Amino acid sequence: MRETIDDDVALLRLAREAADTRQRLIAGGLFYVLGWLVVSTAGDVFREHTAIWAATALAFLALAALRFWPAVPDQQLGMDRLRQWLDRQWAVVLATAALWGGILSWVLLDPHLAGGRSAALLCTIAFATAFAHNYPLRRNRALLGVALLYLPAPILLPYTDESLSVGITVAVYSVYLGVVLVRSHGDYQRQLDLYDALRMQRDQYERLSRIDPLTGVANRRSFSGALEHHVGEARRSGRPLAMLVLDLDHFKRVNDEHGHDAGDACLVRFADRMREIFTVPGAHLSRLGGEEFGVLLPGHGADAAAGLAEAMRASLEDRPLQLREGPLALTVSIGVAVLHPDAGEGGDELYRAADRAMYRAKTEGRNRVRVDGV
Repeated sequence: MRETIDDDVALLRLAREAADTRQRLIAGGLFYVLGWLVVSTAGDVFREHTAIWAATALAFLALAALRFWPAVPDQQLGMDRLRQWLDRQWAVVLATAALWGGILSWVLLDPHLAGGRSAALLCTIAFATAFAHNYPLRRNRALLGVALLYLPAPILLPYTDESLSVGITVAVYSVYLGVVLVRSHGDYQRQLDLYDALRMQRDQYERLSRIDPLTGVANRRSFSGALEHHVGEARRSGRPLAMLVLDLDHFKRVNDEHGHDAGDACLVRFADRMREIFTVPGAHLSRLGGEEFGVLLPGHGADAAAGLAEAMRASLEDRPLQLREGPLALTVSIGVAVLHPDAGEGGDELYRAADRAMYRAKTEGRNRVRVDGV
């Protein structure tokens, strides 16, 4: 069970990372296209190297377009699909960074392109800074991206005629980029942790709002939702839907004679016994209020539902509930009803029929099962 919860958390976390990656990818590719236009214009690349200019522009445009396709896969498809999508998008981002790093290296090493050197350096600083801030989701991949983008500058500047101060400034800035990226990665991980904590807290509140805090079975609100759902399923499929209303007999005596703590313990043990008896697939157990409980049995007709109800009644009679004070002899009256959707009946009619059968069991002497209409 713990492994299942961990897998669910990991899937949601990966889906959040994919969504964040998608959001940060959208605009970035176009700036590389604009950067190339600025650098190539300043360095007169279009006139001197027309084919290279066109091929590079097309490469940047293609990489920018790939950021929009394909869409983020639905998390229902599983973690493998999300990982494949992330790996593909990172490949596009790193390819873009490598292409720009190659352009920077060319501009720095080719004296004929010196006119575009300042523009190339400024664009590189801007791209690397944006990369460090916007792509901290995977630290090692982000470090590789920044290195592909930026490292040609401090490595190759000493071989140019740029001043020593420019080379030192660029080298020092590379340290800043590393620090920023590591810090941004930590901030992003903490953001994910906070998101996980808030989501888990929300899920816990949602669960508590649907669970009876004493017995651990569903509460009346949850029962109402389940009843509406199963009625709809019964109408679509044509399969029967049975409902049981169970009411403990003379429960007030338990509180009067043994105290309310014993009464609460009795309700808890009764709910445990219900879980023991109603193990059929799809059974929905609820506490409707006080000592009254409900059971929904999808796919069960009157005979099958009455058989389970009788098993529950006989279980209490044969095996008294065990409390701290000792065994407690207690009986239950149970009403059974089956939905007839072809007659236009809905959830309210089903509940009233089961409740009516339960009261008939009470008036006929308690400790018995009665089926509506029988």
